[in-house]
Amino acid sequence: MTREFEVELSSEDGDSIRVVQFSDVHLGPHYSLQQLKKLVERVNELEPDVIAFTGDLIDVPSAFEGRSEISDILGKLRSRYGKYAVWGNHDYGGGGVRFYENIMKESGFKLLENQNSVIELDSGQKVTIIGLDDAMLGHPDIEKAYTGVDDQGDKLLLLHDPDLVDHITIERFDLALAGHSHGGQVVVPLFGPLVTPPLAKKYTKGMYQLAEDNYLYVNSGIGTTRITVRFWNPPELSVFDLAM
Repeated sequence: MTREFEVELSSEDGDSIRVVQFSDVHLGPHYSLQQLKKLVERVNELEPDVIAFTGDLIDVPSAFEGRSEISDILGKLRSRYGKYAVWGNHDYGGGGVRFYENIMKESGFKLLENQNSVIELDSGQKVTIIGLDDAMLGHPDIEKAYTGVDDQGDKLLLLHDPDLVDHITIERFDLALAGHSHGGQVVVPLFGPLVTPPLAKKYTKGMYQLAEDNYLYVNSGIGTTRITVRFWNPPELSVFDLAM
């Protein structure tokens, strides 16, 4: 399922970019490399300007025998201004800390670990992309992530754990993209998600308007973990056409 949003980040007439987010792939017995290839094709069909991956690539990294093939597949992702990623808890756990960084860099992603990166649009406008480390098994450092970031231009914040956003003043980002929750994976109509993981208790799924011009989007993810069922909660790609 592809969910598309138009988000106005500025009241002035300027440039626009398309950001495509995917999250929580959880490669393993229940999500194959062949499915990943189809996901890459679908992302490319959306013609992104920026691709954002918000963590949890492999479910149990040390047990996944297809690790050596992932970079070739993800390397086929195409975007105008680059591909960006952050760490998730499964990227650290299950031996992932030994593999994830190399896989993403060999795939052409810029892995932002408490770092930021500036892209300049054709109009000359600048967009700063800030990436925080995972909060469950990593060491998020907000001040380090914002080193050198000024008040100029729009700011896109990438983080795995959505509830971490409450530790960041809203003036420091325009749109935050997170994953981790799987949207609850199993959702009961009229009740909501049965269970979400730590650091995804307050913000569980979809778009949250935190202030007049500040937003958080929690992506429901692609794969599954622990239980292999999704109910009333399909996998998703999220697409954001941002008016800068």
